[in-house]
Amino acid sequence: MCVSCCLPSLGQSQATEEEKAYAMRIYQMQAAEDEAGFYQAEQDFMNYLLERKDWAKYYNVWMNRVVFDINQKHFSRAFTEIRHITEDIRKRGNTEFLYIPNQALGLYYVNRGHHEMGSRYFLKALESVDTVANPLAVANLNLSLAQAFSFFDPDRALSHLDRLPSLYRDPTTESGVLGYRCIINYEKGDLEAFNRSFERYDSLRLAYPEVFNEVNYANVMVYHSLSINDYEAALSWCDSITVPEESAEIRTKVYAAMGDWKNAYEELSSRDSLQLQSLNEVQEEDIEELSHSIDLLESEREKAKLRKTQIIVVSLSALLAILALGLALYYRYKKNRRLRQQYTHLQEALAIRRSFVTSIYQRLQSPVSVLKGYARIFNNPDFRLTMEQREKSYHDIAAAGRSIETLLEPVLDSYIHDNMSISDEQRQLCQDALSSPLQTLISMAEIIAEDEKHQMSDSDYMQLRSVIGHEAYQVAIATHELVLFSMYDENQQIALTDELGLNEIALTTMNAYDLRNKQLTLQFDSAVDNEVKITTSQRHLQEVLNCLLNNADKFATGGEVLLRCLQANDGTYSIAVSYQGQPVSAEQAERIFQPFTRFSAEYHGIGLGMALAKRLSTAMGYVLALEVNTKECMQFSISGIK
Repeated sequence: MCVSCCLPSLGQSQATEEEKAYAMRIYQMQAAEDEAGFYQAEQDFMNYLLERKDWAKYYNVWMNRVVFDINQKHFSRAFTEIRHITEDIRKRGNTEFLYIPNQALGLYYVNRGHHEMGSRYFLKALESVDTVANPLAVANLNLSLAQAFSFFDPDRALSHLDRLPSLYRDPTTESGVLGYRCIINYEKGDLEAFNRSFERYDSLRLAYPEVFNEVNYANVMVYHSLSINDYEAALSWCDSITVPEESAEIRTKVYAAMGDWKNAYEELSSRDSLQLQSLNEVQEEDIEELSHSIDLLESEREKAKLRKTQIIVVSLSALLAILALGLALYYRYKKNRRLRQQYTHLQEALAIRRSFVTSIYQRLQSPVSVLKGYARIFNNPDFRLTMEQREKSYHDIAAAGRSIETLLEPVLDSYIHDNMSISDEQRQLCQDALSSPLQTLISMAEIIAEDEKHQMSDSDYMQLRSVIGHEAYQVAIATHELVLFSMYDENQQIALTDELGLNEIALTTMNAYDLRNKQLTLQFDSAVDNEVKITTSQRHLQEVLNCLLNNADKFATGGEVLLRCLQANDGTYSIAVSYQGQPVSAEQAERIFQPFTRFSAEYHGIGLGMALAKRLSTAMGYVLALEVNTKECMQFSISGIK
């Protein structure tokens, strides 16, 4: 879903002729797709506003550059500019404009597909904006929040649309907002509300054709056609959607509504391919810029160490030389203050490193998702691809593998820039555990994709498919764990802001888990009422549970894997995962939560799953522990949940 309905600018009538000329030049450069000309026009306008200290327009023009970079998929540039805007606002003391970089970060994350993260920054911006002095910013933030929430919380999306003031209910804006309501209501399955919104939407189109907002018109008409079961018309309207990924995704919904699962699968595969293609287009530029940032980080860290040593030597020499003089204390004070400044610079450099790894994590999500999706499909032996589907599917797998292979090296490099460095042996372990299955995955996928004459026997194909499915799953999980582990240090805390049912999150996570070991069964049991609510971080708690289930999947010797919810005497709750497994020694029990730990020669993973589970549990204020009894039953419990 794409919504770019904008509210009218309040400042246009207040603009001088000179400002209008600058704005027109920027518009012309955008229309001509002249990037260099656009950046120069933006800078000239900003210099003009800077001389007049018109800070409101100055920062809004600066954010316009960020939006341009995001639209052009220059995400690293956009992120750098947002950081510079924040620094400029703080340096000049213009803290009333801090909502602007938060709004820009919201746009950045939403356009990267991270809608939940984007909504957080939009909310942060909304909390700090002056609602009386800047009603246009408030309205635009509510519109942006509606867009972000529509992907995962449609009720909240509609609530933010309801907050738009009547001041902006002109035909252009109202038609844009109504189109949005139509889409959200249909996605919710509320056809009655959809029809009400569509009736008003269509009446505006007929009454005000010249100013009617047509941004989402094709999307709305697809859903209108589906609401009356006119599938041919729905597919025809899909042809009018200009964004290929969006068109493929909506076609998938149309074919699913028709019960045409073959075409639905092909459209979904097409969407995945387009997303990978888009990812690869921005990857080279972003990696180059981000790698440059990490090089700067290393340089700054080395300088900081050198300066720290120089400061200590000079301070000691000065202390010995002029110990009897009162000026020595003042001199040492000045040196220590400089040392603290260098420490602050070092912390800022580490923040750059975390931003770098976060960006890598975002870029890895799409290829990891592709590999997980195919691994889940291939885990079902009854599912068969047609000969026509094979070439495309295995090209996608190979492309996803190559994307991961490209991104893993800078992730491993980034470890040496943090206070949690890894040894050469641990680095080699990671490379061996990931490079070999990646090469196997890519090579075998290419063999199948290039079998254009279908000379491969069915038995050989199924054998290769089984290996590819296994390697795809291992690579996807190991890559996800490696990058996520590097994003959280030992002292980091995770905010607990999600209120949800304890049984619900445990059961939902278990049901969504794709069990690889077919000799096992998953069972759920709870001694807690279904009404019990907890306050947690849903995403991170699910990550911990998935780590525990994945561990059981790999090491359980048979039978059932039991997930249970329990209540402690102190009123807190716990979630336990237990299974029959090989007993571990006391020494192994102490080491099981340490990173890069492997107890079995046959196991070729990177040994980060349980370390990641421990780190995330601690960051949420929980205690993750291993209990081993004489019946060879392994039980991991997450306690302290409130």
